[in-house]
Amino acid sequence: MAIKNLTNQFFDINKLPQEEGILVFPISMSRISNSQNAKNCWEYMKIFSPDKIIKPLVGLNFIYGDYLYFNSDEKASDLKNKFMPLILSHKNEFLKLISKNPFYIEQAFSFITWNQALLECKNYTNLLGQLKKFYKKDKSFQKYMKEDLKSTGKEKLDKNQLNFFLEETLLFYLIAKGKMFLKNNYVHGHEKWILWCYPGKPLKSQIYLIKTNLFKFHNKKNKFENCFYDLKEKKLYDFSRIDLDTLQL
Repeated sequence: MAIKNLTNQFFDINKLPQEEGILVFPISMSRISNSQNAKNCWEYMKIFSPDKIIKPLVGLNFIYGDYLYFNSDEKASDLKNKFMPLILSHKNEFLKLISKNPFYIEQAFSFITWNQALLECKNYTNLLGQLKKFYKKDKSFQKYMKEDLKSTGKEKLDKNQLNFFLEETLLFYLIAKGKMFLKNNYVHGHEKWILWCYPGKPLKSQIYLIKTNLFKFHNKKNKFENCFYDLKEKKLYDFSRIDLDTLQL
């Protein structure tokens, strides 16, 4: 029997692994009050629970992308005053939803900001510097970054936008590869797998960094180390089965 070619074909997850794991859900500050507000995030979470979770061993970590937006010409104090109330409101609204649903365990949900996540990687600054050097000399990385810019509806890849993309891509890579500790008071560091989840498609620059594996990091215990779950289309993107030259996002 011929083996079916699954290149650039993606499907839903039937069930999550029957062992400790963490779903990672980054929150975009530009969407925190609309498409990623607490109620919508709650609905996205229900994609997994209870249908895809066989055993109650799964935690969910929200990472608020506030620090990314400091790649801006706006004053840091203005950004802080704008974002902090939004983050606290989002967290509190989500906790209220949990309290109304006794099926869920509050300790399984973690809420951290972007810069808090960075503190869990000792050599982050060095790695970011290396990634910037890689970008300057790698034509394919530059190409995919420009395609990502177009897909987000932005027009200019200036210094701020480039740093935003690079920092976002690096954190995605490091967490998937197990190079950042994810604090979760339910899983307690025993996670065997980590899966990035987001309501939208992955960026080509993220796929490219995973496929090239610039830093040669491996997280073999994580069956999702090369994966991304699209919460909108309910599809698991396995980057190892992607041909970027023919991929249409």
